[in-house]
Amino acid sequence: MNFTLPGRIRFSGFALFGLALALNASLAFGDPPGSSRRLPGPGEGSISPSGKFVPPAPGPTADQSSRGAEEARAALQRALKLSQTGSNTFQIGHVQFDKLQRTITVPARVCIRNQIVEYGLVMESGKTYESLLKTEASPVDLQLAFLLLGLSQFEVGGNLRSAITVPETNGLRIDISWETNSQSFSFELSDLVLLAEKGPESGGHKMSVEKWLYNGSVFDRWGFAAQREGSIVSLIRDPAALINNPGTDRDNDTLHLPNRDLLPPENYPVRVSMHLAHPPVLPPHKLPPWASPMTPLSTNRYDGQ
Repeated sequence: MNFTLPGRIRFSGFALFGLALALNASLAFGDPPGSSRRLPGPGEGSISPSGKFVPPAPGPTADQSSRGAEEARAALQRALKLSQTGSNTFQIGHVQFDKLQRTITVPARVCIRNQIVEYGLVMESGKTYESLLKTEASPVDLQLAFLLLGLSQFEVGGNLRSAITVPETNGLRIDISWETNSQSFSFELSDLVLLAEKGPESGGHKMSVEKWLYNGSVFDRWGFAAQREGSIVSLIRDPAALINNPGTDRDNDTLHLPNRDLLPPENYPVRVSMHLAHPPVLPPHKLPPWASPMTPLSTNRYDGQ
């Protein structure tokens, strides 16, 4: 079954609802390293003697049997915390996205500007001690926005100290913007990072990224890795982050230095805008020379359709 949310966002309702439940479950029941495992409560299932989880037997409920498409759509929308803010714009938590322009925007603040960093953007509960920017936006909400815009996960692979080819479907541009004294500034994320090949005190040259790679993080034994670690945009190779640097510098964690000449002060508010590629426009389907509206492929009579 396909669902259409406000603004005609279409997707497989069961698949996405299942993902939303999986993400919620990873937050509620995930077992971070060093923590004790939570046992299922009443009605949640049981653990067999071998340690395997056994889900509860499904029982017939009037609600399940009578739920219609509208109610299912409303339940899905509540699960996604999705609200429509304009004809083509939507919001999930702190994440805003535009399905026509194919942009995703989150608020952020400058985090580190005077030492080597490994991340471009993390959640406030993440690795802020080594990130250029931090945000209140949840990686789960960002992931759902990416999925609603039609992106799919891609493996972070490639040889050590080698670049990875970014598929057109998974490439994006990241812009950072802010205002100072009523003057607007906007730079690509890579402009705000220097490659300090001779050490932090030597300065360096601007990082160059034509397209960042949306890889979509991974699920592991403890749940959704991006949410657990708070990693959104990584400058070094990190499959747990949602977005990765595809360049040859991604395997050097002593290289990336904030560009203090461009960055505003620490904790200054900025906006992070992620620009996704538009799907390719397919050429119009051409009918064979012998076919016409008056002689459709399936019949020789004209029925007005």
